[in-house]
Amino acid sequence: MLFPPTRRSLCAAGAASQARRLSARETEAQRPTTGCRPPARLQSAALLMGPRRLAFWLLLLLLPPDFKGALGKTHSRNRRGILELAGAITCSTGRTPFAYLRYGCYCGLGGQGWPRDKVDWCCFKHDCCYSKAEQAGCKPKIASYKWECEDNTAVCDSLEDKCQKIMCKCDRKAAKCLAKAPYYPRYIFWPNFVCGDYHPKCKF
Repeated sequence: MLFPPTRRSLCAAGAASQARRLSARETEAQRPTTGCRPPARLQSAALLMGPRRLAFWLLLLLLPPDFKGALGKTHSRNRRGILELAGAITCSTGRTPFAYLRYGCYCGLGGQGWPRDKVDWCCFKHDCCYSKAEQAGCKPKIASYKWECEDNTAVCDSLEDKCQKIMCKCDRKAAKCLAKAPYYPRYIFWPNFVCGDYHPKCKF
């Protein structure tokens, strides 16, 4: 036979429930905290995105699709080829190569119209130099070569390969040209439609 709960039994049940809640809180408070740490995969990804790696991947993202496709098919050693010009620029000018990545009408991707200033002319002449190298059967955009920075100049006199010599000459000449040319921030991210269609011709 079931009897209705008395006032005393209700109080006892409430006290027991409160005791269990307090015990659970104490157990939770005593539990060692490990903190919220990202998975090991995310930590590894964060380590890979250091300043130099971030600059490298940003440069890859800004390259034309056919350029990136060619990089993917070459040996891993040749993937450094795009950094040779960047290194020569830093060696001669002391600036980051990204300062010239989208400068004027010819520094960076593509090129059209008339160069805006001396810096832009340096980039135009470098494009012409690479075009001449391609006519000679070289692949300056994906090949690599060894060089050293001495007295703010890219030195590669020990090279024996014909194409490597041409590429180094192109990059070194462009870097020296940029070092002498005044830099105007207003030409950064210069829109292509302002460059026009009339353009100079390469002089080989």
